[in-house]
Amino acid sequence: MDLTPIVTPGAQALVTAIMTDGWERVRGWLAARWSGRTGEPADEIERRLDDAHRQPAGRDPDDVQDPDDGAARARLTARWTAFLLAAVAERPELLGLVRELGAPAGALHDNSNSNSNSGTVTSLVQSRDVHGGIRLGPGS
Repeated sequence: MDLTPIVTPGAQALVTAIMTDGWERVRGWLAARWSGRTGEPADEIERRLDDAHRQPAGRDPDDVQDPDDGAARARLTARWTAFLLAAVAERPELLGLVRELGAPAGALHDNSNSNSNSGTVTSLVQSRDVHGGIRLGPGS
């Protein structure tokens, strides 16, 4: 059975996430879920993903910097499709994860927000990639 039509949407979502969210975030997300499905240590999976990410495959290392570059996106999608096909061939239990990657409202783009504000707030600005531990006001 040719799994390319099943794997390609996952590869496309992965490339979109790499080009917009950055490699470290995507690698961590994928390694954690891969590890949960296979029991392999996440750090070993991260090394494997890093090796795949570094493979030239005819691409310019700056491809991931321009999400509007269609040729770069196509090269990366082809490369990650091949990687995911090989991974699923080796570990069939990963097929569900690959399907999850390519599902509508893709799993890689969790746009949920969580805020906790107390006291009187007259102005609050939230920016992307701000994580816990921020305190404003007296006693900070």
